[in-house]
Amino acid sequence: MESYGAGRGLRRRFRCAWSGRDAEVEFIVRVRGLPGPGPIVGVRTCSAWDPPTAIECQRRCLDPAFRRQWEPARPVHGRRG
Repeated sequence: MESYGAGRGLRRRFRCAWSGRDAEVEFIVRVRGLPGPGPIVGVRTCSAWDPPTAIECQRRCLDPAFRRQWEPARPVHGRRG
């Protein structure tokens, strides 16, 4: 398991090509001094895995161009963030 230390989380929902279903992913964003989010450097949790922290794929979802190949996931109703 890779460790990225402390960083901000950034949640995104999209269609996961690996699992073939909608996934909710919390990415780790490197904290920087400038306004706005820094670069995405890792995956903290993914709903395609059980438990969500046991991520064993190649993490191709770190590449925004890879995530944009598919339609966005449908909203998850009834979830509290």
